Order: sequence, then C-alpha cells, then structure tokens
Amino acid sequence: MMRFTKFLKVEADVVVARNAFIPDNKSSKEYLENAAVAFIQEEFAKANGFKENDVIKITSKGRSVNLKVKISDIAPKNGILIPNGIYASYLTDFDGFKRFKAEIELAEGDITKPEEIIEKLKG
Repeated sequence: MMRFTKFLKVEADVVVARNAFIPDNKSSKEYLENAAVAFIQEEFAKANGFKENDVIKITSKGRSVNLKVKISDIAPKNGILIPNGIYASYLTDFDGFKRFKAEIELAEGDITKPEEIIEKLKG
C-alpha cells in the first residue's frame, strides 16, 4: 500500500542538539543507529504522516540527508531535533547552526552515511 505522505513535503524548524550521544570508536552501524536520527514529537509525526523508524529526507539550502525518525518529546512541538554532528554541519552554516528551516519528506533511500557526505564535499 502506497502512503500518501510519500508525496508530501513539510517545512519545519530544525533544532540542533548540542549534547547528543554520538559514540566514539564505534562501528559505522552503531554510529548510524545513534547519530543518523531525527527526533520528532508524536503529534507532529502523526499530523504529517511520519512513523517511528521511517527514513525522512531533510533538505536545507540545496543539501539533503536521510535520517531515521525517532518519536520523542524532546523535539520541538512543530519541528525536528537532530544531533550536532556531520549531518547538522552539512545542512547548515554557522549563521543558522542552532536552528534553521528545512523541508522534510519521506525518503526513497536508506540513511545517509557519513562517507557519502564526505564524497559530496570533495566533489
């Protein structure tokens, strides 16, 4: 069954968490499980058709990353919270690093790996 939200783009405030758990010296899989997440409040997720563990595409200033949805009350009421790290750095600049606007939608692919971002920055 196709989800209607596959075609829906939502503008949201993205807040960057300063003190997020990002493991040191862990495998790439563990890093992705802990750092490649977007925290969303349950009401906002339901209103926009997102579910726990969905992969969403976050786009800001022409750059996009895919992160996994985690339902949490730590997220802003009408937005998302992402850990400070490579994903936040890639999506924004220093002028709007703590909070910025982005489009979010269901993603077609998997979570973006840090290596993919590094390759985009090289090219």
